[in-house]
Amino acid sequence: MKKAIASLVIAVAAAIQAQAGTFLCIGLDKVEGYPVLNHAESDATRMAGKLMKAGHTVTLLTGSEVTRAAVVAAMKDPETVVYFAGHGEKEHVLLSDGVLDVAEMAGYVSDLLLDCCYVGGSLQGEGSTRVLAAAQHEAFEGDGQGLFSKYLISWMESGKRLSDAGLADHVRSGIMRETGGWQKPVLGFI
Repeated sequence: MKKAIASLVIAVAAAIQAQAGTFLCIGLDKVEGYPVLNHAESDATRMAGKLMKAGHTVTLLTGSEVTRAAVVAAMKDPETVVYFAGHGEKEHVLLSDGVLDVAEMAGYVSDLLLDCCYVGGSLQGEGSTRVLAAAQHEAFEGDGQGLFSKYLISWMESGKRLSDAGLADHVRSGIMRETGGWQKPVLGFI
């Protein structure tokens, strides 16, 4: 199982890296009726900066900009990779003006990186959109950022590319060590 997960992460990362990239980075700390997140917006901003430095084209949406209309409009190119940091619930990401189903997002783009709770439950072994999700259940923040984002960004800060071998072990082992195994990244397709 561990080998299959590592192979899937490498395949997803290689596809993301090969796309010479257009990225949509979304971060939302405040959603009415939910606890305020401390780092989702700063995670998206940091991720956007790392991606731009690597030569990718990036659209960044944070705070009140994270509306359904803005997110859907920014996903107009199917080769766009979407990175989302914020609240998730029952296979939806929460926006400033409602929700967006992960499967609907998958209908627009080929790759999703999701640092939020409760969005990995419907992933399959195959499909048209590759997804790396922070967790099937709860995802945590720590050390000034979401743990999934922390390990993805630290990988890039070490000078490695998303397609380099070892990414899966770096992200998975770091998160599991910090959470005592409670949070496990979920990898698959929709």
